[in-house]
This record gives sequence, structure tokens and C-alpha cells, in this order.
Amino acid sequence: MQSLILSLLLMGLSFSATAQEITPTEKYSQSLSFSDDLELEHLELAIERQIQSYDKRGGLKGTIKFGSDTYPRSILKDSLVLLNEISQRYRRCLSMAQARQCQEEFDLEINRRFHIYVPVPGEQERGFGKENTTHFTAYYSPDLTGSRTRTERFNIPIYRLPPQELSRLYSRDEIDHEKKLAEKGLEIFWVENSLFDIYLLHVQGGGRISVHLPDGSIETKYLSMTGHNGKKCEFIGHQIARMGWLPRNEALRIENQRRFLEENPEKVREAFSRCNNYIYFRESNDEPVGRDLISLTVHRSVAVDHTLYKTTGLITFVKTQKTISQNESGGSQKESFSRFFIAQDTGSKINGAARCDLYFGYGAEAEMVAYSMNDMGKQYFLVKK
Repeated sequence: MQSLILSLLLMGLSFSATAQEITPTEKYSQSLSFSDDLELEHLELAIERQIQSYDKRGGLKGTIKFGSDTYPRSILKDSLVLLNEISQRYRRCLSMAQARQCQEEFDLEINRRFHIYVPVPGEQERGFGKENTTHFTAYYSPDLTGSRTRTERFNIPIYRLPPQELSRLYSRDEIDHEKKLAEKGLEIFWVENSLFDIYLLHVQGGGRISVHLPDGSIETKYLSMTGHNGKKCEFIGHQIARMGWLPRNEALRIENQRRFLEENPEKVREAFSRCNNYIYFRESNDEPVGRDLISLTVHRSVAVDHTLYKTTGLITFVKTQKTISQNESGGSQKESFSRFFIAQDTGSKINGAARCDLYFGYGAEAEMVAYSMNDMGKQYFLVKK
């Protein structure tokens, strides 16, 4: 979650079960095409995880307002159930009929069965793009390689949350270079990756790790954020540019930051000197979690501003663009896409009614999209009639 710097993990749980939630939205009266570029793959899983979260918390009480319409908050679960039913019919249709016919039937039913709402941007948002558009970025889960024991190959620690008296005491520099948390039994894994990779893991807030076991086998585990030291962090690209090590337009590209640090190891400590925030993790067999401890679903979870959209599970349909290739000179090729997402996450940099951070999962393509998306587009919320 470029975005998971989260003492925010449990914020959704603290929202009053009986209060009325008012979303910054207005009704959209035109019919839409709901073409999904992934043909709804993984959507059922995201919906299932969201419904399980609702049920685990004892259901949804109180009311929620979209535009001028007030609904029981339970409408959020009902909307997910309905979308899942319609989506399953669409996927069955694809096995029996032409895609165009299936899409027409799908669009007709979605428009007939759902009210559609759009976000109403605040004053501070309207300078970024055109009116009635949303600002989209993306995030992903980095891959790491490690071991449960320290070796010559695996020698950089990933720490669990320390006791309270230590959790906010030390800065990144003190932890990474002065080893203030070393030999306290807090290491979850040791990785072969660089301090830059650990920094990217911290920025994204969760990841996937291939754990090398003593018998030679490899198991996959996941890392989710459990806390941080509460200190500020300036992204290191700004520091690299400030020091004049790279031109600013080059310094803000992740691949250039990595290359610079690999070629100038003596500058690593100074490069991170203005990023004192440090993130602590827990391991699990489940994918990294977002708000309300919901496991994120690749290509289907989205982070929104939790102060404006207080309840997870809003059905979100997106129309924007993403990078599909980049060249060494910094140029990129983009393509438009549209897709269903479920609002299941938040982040400290996700501020505003028309602001979304799209989760793209794992791997090189997800990383490229995450660090290149900074685009305007359309966002729609669907609520069952």
C-alpha cells in the first residue's frame, strides 16, 4: 500500500456500530458498461474475504448514506452477495456463448440491480485533475528470499514488533547501522536482500518471502505490518536528488535508486538519513492484510481514505490506465483498463474522496505498475437497489 503505514489497521473496528456513516458521493444517473479486463478473475475471492470479515465482526449495524440516499449498513454485504451472483452467471455464460452477448447481459443486469454513485472531491483535490475524476496510484507486495537463521547469505533481519518500551525508541539508522535491536530475539527472518529492498517492503507495508529450510526445501510465507516507530520518513529519491547524486527526474525512479545504491554503497547510510520511520511485521500463511485484518486480493483490493469511507467492502468500479512497458530512458507505454475492486485497505498517503490506491499483488509487473501509476480516471461505487 505505498500506503499501509498503519496504526490504521484496526481503525475500521473502532467505528461506532450504530452511527450513521455519510460518504462523500453523489448519484450517477447514466448507464455504464462494466467491462472487466480480467473477466472478473479473483473477484469472488475478494468478496468472500470481505463477507467473512463482516460475519466475524457480528454484522453491520446502523446506516450509511450515499448521495442523498440512506441505507442500512447491511446493504454493503447484500451488494457484495448480489455482485457475486451476477458475476458467476457471467462467467458461466462465457463458457456457452459469445463474450459480447455475455457482456451485454452483464451490463444490463448491473445497471438494473444497482444504484451507481461517484465521489465528490473536496476543494483540496480539485487542482490535481479534471472535475469528477479520481487520482489513482498503485501498490504491490515485494518478494524477498530468506531463512529463519542467520547465514553468510541471509544476513539482514526482518523484525517483529518489539516490546512497547522499544517499539518507538530507535530510528531506521539506529536499527540498520547501529544494530540497536540486534540479539533481542526479535528477528522473524534473515534475508539476502538489500537495505533498499527492506525499505521498499516498509513503503508497501507487506510482502511475500521464500523461506529456505534446512532440508533444502522452500516454503512461502507472508509478511504483514504490525506497527512502526512513529517517526517521519522522506522517500529516499528526494534525498538522492537533494544531494545532487542524480538529477531529480532520474532520482525519483525506483530502478535508478537501486542502481545508484548498488554502485555507491558508501552513500547508503546518508541516502536513508531522512527516512527514520521503521516498520515491524508478523509472518503468516495468508496474504498481507489491509483494514480490519482482511487478506488483500491481487488485482481486486483497493485502498481509500478511511476517514471518509469508514466501512470496508464498498464495491468500486475503476476506469483508468496503467503502464505496460518502460524503456531505459524513462519513457513508458500505457493502456486503458477497467476493473472491479473492493475497498479493503487504507494508507497514510491516501487522502481525499476521489483518491484510490490499487493493489496489484506480486512480481516484476506489479512493481512496475505500482511505481509508475499516477493517473486520473473514473471511479464508481455500486449499491444494491
